[in-house]
Amino acid sequence: MSEIFQKPIEEEAKSAYLDYAMSVIVGRAIPDVRDGLKPVQRRILHSMNELGLYPNKPYKKSARIVGECLGKYHPHGDTSVYDALVRMAQDFTLRYPLIQGQGNFGSIDGDPPAAMRYTEARLTKLAMEMLADIDKNTVDMKENFDASLLEPEVLPAKFPNLICNGASGIAVGLSTNIPPHNFTEVAEALKYLAQFPNATVEELCQFIKGPDFPTGGILTTSHKDIIKIYEDGRGSVKLKGKARIERLAGNRHRIVIYEIPYQVNKVELIKRIAELVRTGKEKGISDLRDESDRDGIRIIVELKREANPEKVLKKLYKRTPLEKSIPINLTVLVGKQPKTLDLKGVLWEFIKHRIEVITRRTLFELEKAEKRLHIIEGLLKALENADRVIEIVRGSKDTKEAKEKLTAEFELSEEQAQAILDMRLARFTSLESEKLYEEANELKVQIERYNQILSSEEEKINVFIEEIDELLEKYGDERKTVVATYTGLTFEENHILAVLSSGKIFNYRVDNIEDKEEVDKIYNKIINQISSSLNYGEKLISIQELTSSTPIAFITNDGRSIWSLVSDLPKGEGKIKYIDENYIVGTAFKGEGDEDRLFILTKNGIIKRMTFEDIFYKSVNQEIIPLQEDDEVVIAFADDHPSHIAIYTEKADLLIFERNQVRITGPKAKGVEAIDLDEGDKVKGGFLLNSEDYILTITENGYIKLTSKKEFPIKKRAQKGLMAVKLQKGDKLSVATSVNIGDNVILTTDTGKIMKLEIDDKRIPISKRTAMGEKLINEKVIGIVKPKINITKEGQTEDNG
Repeated sequence: MSEIFQKPIEEEAKSAYLDYAMSVIVGRAIPDVRDGLKPVQRRILHSMNELGLYPNKPYKKSARIVGECLGKYHPHGDTSVYDALVRMAQDFTLRYPLIQGQGNFGSIDGDPPAAMRYTEARLTKLAMEMLADIDKNTVDMKENFDASLLEPEVLPAKFPNLICNGASGIAVGLSTNIPPHNFTEVAEALKYLAQFPNATVEELCQFIKGPDFPTGGILTTSHKDIIKIYEDGRGSVKLKGKARIERLAGNRHRIVIYEIPYQVNKVELIKRIAELVRTGKEKGISDLRDESDRDGIRIIVELKREANPEKVLKKLYKRTPLEKSIPINLTVLVGKQPKTLDLKGVLWEFIKHRIEVITRRTLFELEKAEKRLHIIEGLLKALENADRVIEIVRGSKDTKEAKEKLTAEFELSEEQAQAILDMRLARFTSLESEKLYEEANELKVQIERYNQILSSEEEKINVFIEEIDELLEKYGDERKTVVATYTGLTFEENHILAVLSSGKIFNYRVDNIEDKEEVDKIYNKIINQISSSLNYGEKLISIQELTSSTPIAFITNDGRSIWSLVSDLPKGEGKIKYIDENYIVGTAFKGEGDEDRLFILTKNGIIKRMTFEDIFYKSVNQEIIPLQEDDEVVIAFADDHPSHIAIYTEKADLLIFERNQVRITGPKAKGVEAIDLDEGDKVKGGFLLNSEDYILTITENGYIKLTSKKEFPIKKRAQKGLMAVKLQKGDKLSVATSVNIGDNVILTTDTGKIMKLEIDDKRIPISKRTAMGEKLINEKVIGIVKPKINITKEGQTEDNG
């Protein structure tokens, strides 16, 4: 009979509730700061790894995965396990999904997923990074619920999952709500903190601009407030959906909503808008429909003729979930204790975890290499004394005696002696002997490297940074959520904007961007105005279609950036300078897609790559590249994900290299060497190479030609270029760019003429790179621009020169 203890109920309730609370905190609701996972998520990933559900393997039924997880590691309800699995597969929930689902895994409309017997899943490549090296004693293992198996206490987590994917959970007495972030920004912050452990949160916020949600949107919280939230580990940010106002025929308008805030149910949002109309709180809406498809969100709000579109949109933001507050609470488990950390604390705990993983992995690899080297050294002794070894083995009555004799005569360990006995006779050949010597030398190099890492904290940090760079190369992506301190609502209009090197701009509104005749008319009007007003030495820098809310930056030759919204620029013909300083060498605009990084190239061959976030929403006028006294910027252009970059010089050298050889850096960085210049040579310009087939070159003396890009092998950054065109004595390469047959370019001459040129292989010769080309132009060309405007063939009239 068991003994009965007397205890006051309030004490027992207090003790039992505390045990329950800690069980919920540690075992269910709060993620571990190291891998950013809750136990159920970790167990699902571990189960899938054991099932071999790798990204290159076939899918398996979700029910099989859930059963594996329940039966081995997670003795709870199957619904909670399946819900966690589904969440890790939803690209509108996780910024970087860890599971690849096949079948119905729910939708942003709030539709539930199909039953687990119908859906299938496997791990993503990023999930494999979370599990990498788990078999190398990198993390502690613990017994499962029935002590029959071992499971990891935490995953090695090469990928910073906590801060990139975020987490939310309600425990007992506390909760957590960590928003997702952009991996590229997080990676740069991690590298900076690893090198400068005393960095402040404000310094880290140079890299991490704020949360980055999978559904996009606009973050309107100020940079100053975001820093304060990250310092406190608590707060909230404002997130708006993206919408634009479109002008229709008959002086009507409509609002198009194309991104909604994180975790907003699209169907519920539409219901809330409809409710405003039904109750009479919004009388300007005539129709509402959902045109969303697999390409994205598209909610159409048709307006009545008399409605003010700006006021209607403002009311939608105010009275519907089109704008919402997102709470932030950086509460995590640190050593099984819940703590609220600041941004630096979260990043530092991840770095500590990775350094421990690197240390343990290196120890594992060192031990493995030393064991293998020990065996090889024994085998080499046997090979050096092959006749005697064979004699001993043949003269022994059994394996035990042979092992003892070998150990005694050659001073071998038991493992070495056994390896010799297990060795096939074929290993005694000279070729096999050579392979063993090579392997021994390789192992010695590896062992030296492992010892170097283990003996130096600096080396461990270097390994950590190298691994982050590898992940960046594979998974670095662009920010989806725009960080904007500008919150004004402007009428969304379409513009054609042309910029001259002198700082003059030509800014014309287009009523209907779909009307090709109107676009052609305005385009040709601008070209004619430029042609009639261009001064000696002025040149066209860019001409493109933009919307009124687009931020655009003007890059000057002294390394500065001046930015503005298109809506704030002067309208009409550029009779006065908008940028009244120095010389404009390039423009860059922040779009909704990929063009959110900038390349800057200088006369002395320095190249720099930076994010638009370091240009926009900070100082309107700032230095973005420090220059040497004798250097200047010659061109700046947006990084729209080309495969390669081309740099060309005055002496007609041209170098092509991969764009990723130039790392992203901040405004204070000086850049890196782009090309190895000959003495007296200087960089004239550069351009991007995507799917274009040819490189167009024009010399100062008017020689022009097309050359297949296949004639220019891809080289490394900072190498010598190849001859792009044969120059006459005294001639120089003036301009170059990448083109396809049928493209159109605009040339500027030093006498102030504008020339439109269609790329026609019947008119422009296709020649070898070492050829001179043909003299087709009797002017000195100083500028070349490819218009970013969707104009018709008829709109490309003959040159104005």
